[in-house]
Amino acid sequence: MRISRWARAVAMGAGGGFLAVSATTAAGAVTPAEDSRTVPLKSDAGWGVAAAERFWTADRMESATPVTGQGKGQASASAPGKAQAPADVARRGPVTYAAAARAQTDREGSKTIGVLYFVGKDMSTHNCTASVVHSPKGNLILTAAHCGNGDKYAFVPQYRTGKTPAQQPNGIWAVDRVFKDPRRTDYGPGSDLDFAFATVKPDQRGRQVEEITGANTLTRTPGYQVQVTVIGYPSARHAPKDQAIKCRTKTTRLSGYKQLRMECGGFYGGTSGSPWLMDFDERTKTGKVVGNLGGAGGGGATDSVSYAPFYDDEVFKLYDDAVRNAAVIERPPLPTTLGTGETWQHAKQLATGDYTGDGTSDLLVVWADGEVTLHPGNGKGGFTRERRLQKANATWKHAAAVTGGDFAGGNLSDLMVRWSDGEVTLYQDVSASGLGKETRLAAAGSTWKKAAQITAGRFGGGGDRADDVLVRRTDGEVILYSDVDARGFKKKTTLHKPNATWKRTTLLTGGDFTGTGLWDLVVRWSDGERTVHKDVSPAGSGTKTRMGAPAALWTHAKAMTAGNYTAGGRSDDLIVRWSDGEVSLYADTTTKLGREVTLVPPKVS
Repeated sequence: MRISRWARAVAMGAGGGFLAVSATTAAGAVTPAEDSRTVPLKSDAGWGVAAAERFWTADRMESATPVTGQGKGQASASAPGKAQAPADVARRGPVTYAAAARAQTDREGSKTIGVLYFVGKDMSTHNCTASVVHSPKGNLILTAAHCGNGDKYAFVPQYRTGKTPAQQPNGIWAVDRVFKDPRRTDYGPGSDLDFAFATVKPDQRGRQVEEITGANTLTRTPGYQVQVTVIGYPSARHAPKDQAIKCRTKTTRLSGYKQLRMECGGFYGGTSGSPWLMDFDERTKTGKVVGNLGGAGGGGATDSVSYAPFYDDEVFKLYDDAVRNAAVIERPPLPTTLGTGETWQHAKQLATGDYTGDGTSDLLVVWADGEVTLHPGNGKGGFTRERRLQKANATWKHAAAVTGGDFAGGNLSDLMVRWSDGEVTLYQDVSASGLGKETRLAAAGSTWKKAAQITAGRFGGGGDRADDVLVRRTDGEVILYSDVDARGFKKKTTLHKPNATWKRTTLLTGGDFTGTGLWDLVVRWSDGERTVHKDVSPAGSGTKTRMGAPAALWTHAKAMTAGNYTAGGRSDDLIVRWSDGEVSLYADTTTKLGREVTLVPPKVS
């Protein structure tokens, strides 16, 4: 099921201006204006070491659990709420990994690393992992931003099970404030910002936490392949002694994200926020922090595959905010994207057209639940704010094939829909305001029920409008209808009689890829082969050129369209929606694929 419209808008960074959050909310005082993903928490004056020791008894600490939901820590309010998968999905389809190494129990742990406890808004007790990072005042800890939605925060470095707060080897520390980037989301570019800092109050003797524990050094991530030592505290269900675990491994990149990825078993719930340490010193038990367990979907879908944000300028901006105790955190919105793979797996049909009248291509999407949305193109390969043209409904679930074209001759493109019962309708002058006037071109029960794929274009039918429609029928017959308008299909040319070869076409789309004026056809075949058919016209399906040999990767291409999404380009651009929800744009595609741009990162869980 797709995530809610509200959640998708958040994930896409809808809206303009600056995102700002106040840092003056008292702990436990939840105001209506609070957003659980973005509001830094500030404890009240009474929350200190003494209060933390009274509240966080040994039993309460031992019974704390990660919040039920995605990832390995707290599932935030923006989580789509989908079931966890048994393994992550890499680029465009499931892949099989060798058995991941397992973390080893680390009974000693490190003074700089411990358990971060807090009370959730459901009033239950929860835990993540946090670590001390060096700061001028010596009062700063690091964790995952998705662990930052609660109250009564306390940090217990080098935690020991069954011990009272006073018996913990390095004490219990009351957290003052939590600092998070207001743009963080569970998926998409916002999940690259899943890091948080918290200031810690002095102990009863006036000492700062770093005086007692030492600290790790916040460091820019040098690359995606880094040798790291990761230490964290799994929940009691998976580590009965509540002991730390440690894994030394080399990272890779999480495809489609600015995040590190590691394979190491044992990182169950509770390890969110665990520091990823480069150059770890076994003697001092410290190192350089180049990431923290977090990121897409809450840090990973399983105990054996984990993610961490790539540390660049953004983490240091937040660090500076925490050091200077900034009253308000302001950030410019992230670049607008189409959303996340978790959502776009459910994009059923794509249709290109100039639906805004600005001369550049826009993307119309029919979703599996019957919703229809418009994504206006900006002419630079990106998109502006999504517009809903049709709410989710049972009727549009039956849209079996769609294509955008200029059939009515207006300033805006039109949409042709072939329905599951064989009816064909035309929506004239589709715009951000709606689908426009509906005209029936073929009745239910017509032979169009066997039209497996349709695409519009300028296929030599005369004139300069994209008003010709190429149809591939279920029996392999290929038909070209020229000069289609609201009166119907007048000029029919059979390009290929029913045959076994064209029955193997899985996707096809028209566009001007070779720059001759006549449009061409890109075909994805059932075995993953791609071909370009140059200058399609009533005279034939054009000159065939192989774009790519059969490939298992391309069998994961589930929807395809083409248009002028990068204005001024030499040829049209190809857009592909993959089985894992990733959406790719191939700019200036010719007989070869153009430069690839990721519009939507793949689903990761």
